[in-house]
Amino acid sequence: MATVPIYVGQCGNQIGYQFDVERFENQLSTSETTRGRTITRSSNTRSGKASDTNYRDSIMIDTESKVINKVAKLHLTKSSGKLRARNPVAQVIREGNAISGKRGRGNNWALGYEGVGTESVLEKALESVRRQAERCDMFNNILLISSLCGGTGGGLGSRILESLRGEFRLEHIISCVVAPFLTGDTPLQHYNALLSLASLQKFSDAVLLFKNDMVSSHCHTSSSVEQGTDHTGISYTHMNRYIASCLAEITTPTDTLTPSSGFGCNLELSELVRSVCPQPSLKFLTTNQATRAIDDVKALCNSVIGLTKKESMSTKCHSLSNVAVIRGGSTSNSVYATLPAMEQRIKKDLRAVSWNPFPVDYWLSSECLAKGKSGNHSFTLVTNYSNIIPYAEHVWVKAKQMYTEKAYIHWYYKHGLCQDYFEEAFSTVEDIIHGYTDAVR
Repeated sequence: MATVPIYVGQCGNQIGYQFDVERFENQLSTSETTRGRTITRSSNTRSGKASDTNYRDSIMIDTESKVINKVAKLHLTKSSGKLRARNPVAQVIREGNAISGKRGRGNNWALGYEGVGTESVLEKALESVRRQAERCDMFNNILLISSLCGGTGGGLGSRILESLRGEFRLEHIISCVVAPFLTGDTPLQHYNALLSLASLQKFSDAVLLFKNDMVSSHCHTSSSVEQGTDHTGISYTHMNRYIASCLAEITTPTDTLTPSSGFGCNLELSELVRSVCPQPSLKFLTTNQATRAIDDVKALCNSVIGLTKKESMSTKCHSLSNVAVIRGGSTSNSVYATLPAMEQRIKKDLRAVSWNPFPVDYWLSSECLAKGKSGNHSFTLVTNYSNIIPYAEHVWVKAKQMYTEKAYIHWYYKHGLCQDYFEEAFSTVEDIIHGYTDAVR
């Protein structure tokens, strides 16, 4: 990839680990030996340095070392098995790409954004991004994965995002954020969500928003559900794998965007921004995926449309634009013949806006990343969907009720956040709601 992945907080690092595994497995399956050396098509680093492919290109950031140490052990366990035998952990996680502080942020956005130790972590993070960017063949994108409402993922993640925007003005910054269950993880989650949404709107080029409620529901209906302890028997590990699989499907090279030479620049994320964000202010994306062992693209399309419609929170939502990534046997004539019918189905069922003349784009690949897992054919749909309206309204109303009563507000003021932060955040989230409302009229 021409992308630097950054994982912030516990949620970001756990999803990032699964994302790294997905990408690494795909690199192994698509590597080719040419003139006595290995060339990996999805490599993110200069092929002139043979040792570069032994290192992870991701940057892990947390305010505590516990999660990063655990992820490092998982990398070591994975690397000492069948995927990369007899390699020490130094060949998996590059020195300087694992950054941690000395204290957590207690689910407080302000503590993550302004708290003690934030500047030190931020400085180290930016230097690591600079170094990793220099190792890329063609640096075009930053992928930032974090939670929406955590003290570290939300607060520190917003601070990092703001700093990245100031330093990398021409590159695309794509944020992948995970919203908590609506039932509530912490009394501060609505404040945290409000402040994070405002930051994402101002500094990201695109936002891949995953909601725990929806991800849990999608995993529960999957045939590959593994039992756990959280919410209807679905484990967080399984939910993280689903999100990571969606990310891998849209970031791994496709036949559509790869030149006939076979060596593409891996600019899928850049193309995603151009295809799915028709207006700079409308950037919140919904991503869903279905996999099957049977080559039935229409059935996969119908499944994904159904999953996307469930995200509407019982309101009539509209899609502004869509990218469908079809993997596994997608170069056959039968698949090409079904594309017009699938496009009409997507436009009708997801209520495509009339002002976009090309609301559906297709990326095809003959290789499926889901092979050997829950199926060997996959359909991933990224939709700029107006379902952000009911979610943003929910966050705005809940946060406004608490703010009016000054509930928990002192927890933010004592860490440096003032009233102006909240007033600006309320205004920005209102702009999100009004922007999407106007776009789908």
